[in-house]
Amino acid sequence: MNCDFNFVRSGVPRYQSGLFERFGVRHAFFTRLGGVSVGVFESLNFAVGIGEQKDDEAHVMENYAVAAGVFGLDKGDVCRSYQTHTCVVERAERGRGVTLPPYDHGVDGIYTDEKGVLLSVRTADCVPVLICDKNRTICAAVHAGWRGTVGGIMKNALDSPGFKSIPRDEILVAIGPCIGQCCYEVGGELLDIFLAADPGFGSFFAPSGGKYMLDLTGANAYTALKCGVPEENISAAGVCTKCLPELFFSHRRSGHARGTMGAFICL
Repeated sequence: MNCDFNFVRSGVPRYQSGLFERFGVRHAFFTRLGGVSVGVFESLNFAVGIGEQKDDEAHVMENYAVAAGVFGLDKGDVCRSYQTHTCVVERAERGRGVTLPPYDHGVDGIYTDEKGVLLSVRTADCVPVLICDKNRTICAAVHAGWRGTVGGIMKNALDSPGFKSIPRDEILVAIGPCIGQCCYEVGGELLDIFLAADPGFGSFFAPSGGKYMLDLTGANAYTALKCGVPEENISAAGVCTKCLPELFFSHRRSGHARGTMGAFICL
């Protein structure tokens, strides 16, 4: 696994995978910087929120316009998944969830082979995963919390109709900033769930004072490897969202009183 991400300070601050850049894949893992939201949502926030405090919908839509502008597109080109911690992966529709009505069911992974459709997923500690083939004929964006990780949303994306015919050694995976093993403390019941799904997940749990520290980045990379993606085709940011409040929103740090980052990819 390559830890080769670069932090781009010019324009709208964002992280980019060096691996993706070498193959000309258009993508961005945005930080909390560079948008128009205020207060606890300052400033590049991509969701109104589910707590007592809500962001202004107009601010959220303007933030999508800001993000789309980095790609030379507008917010009507964005497709936003309806994230409910499922393992559902579906073909994207341009504008869905932003300028068109959202999905009416949980969709945590989206893919497209259509040029100019800007896929997006939102995270605030969960794992944003972007996938593309070397020839840039198809791409996907995946939201993988612990439920999606153990449930195999990465496998579902790689087995989706779009990727099914692509040789595994042609597939590139970029795992963005998320909560690190340094900060993700979980109980033994979660270890049991992961072990029941795949004993190999056990290596991503480090014992700590009667609990465990979970490495979600490693667990998702492991799934990609099991699906046949070569290790050299997997890159990871290796950056913890909870540790860097100046750059990232974090649910573990702030609960519902916070914004949400966005990861984007297009052909």
